[in-house]
Amino acid sequence: MRHRWFLGLLGWVAAWGPASADSVDLAGAEAQFKKSCGTCHVAAADGGKRQGPNLFGVVGRKAGEVGEFKYSEAFAKGSGSIVWDESTLDRWLADPQSVIPGAVMPYKQADPDKRRLVIEYLKTRR
Repeated sequence: MRHRWFLGLLGWVAAWGPASADSVDLAGAEAQFKKSCGTCHVAAADGGKRQGPNLFGVVGRKAGEVGEFKYSEAFAKGSGSIVWDESTLDRWLADPQSVIPGAVMPYKQADPDKRRLVIEYLKTRR
């Protein structure tokens, strides 16, 4: 009987999927963003620039829509109807060239936990 209860609990936990943003260490997520992305990007409401576009409000935004940023020709042509959501950002951070071939972004993050932290941080920057 206890085994069924435990298996039921495991099924319930698995159905809810990964941890929510509420359970994410936001300080750790911000630190990961700065470590992984901070050389080239900011995510600031008051603007600010680096060599890459400002990522404030990126989640839910159409790719290539930071008006004051000059995107590469490959990015401008290849971004099409891409909207940055968790799935697209995860693929982009893992391998930008597979999402937009020829885009100028040399960074790749193979670790899914680090990508998740960056994405969770970006979700707070609205």
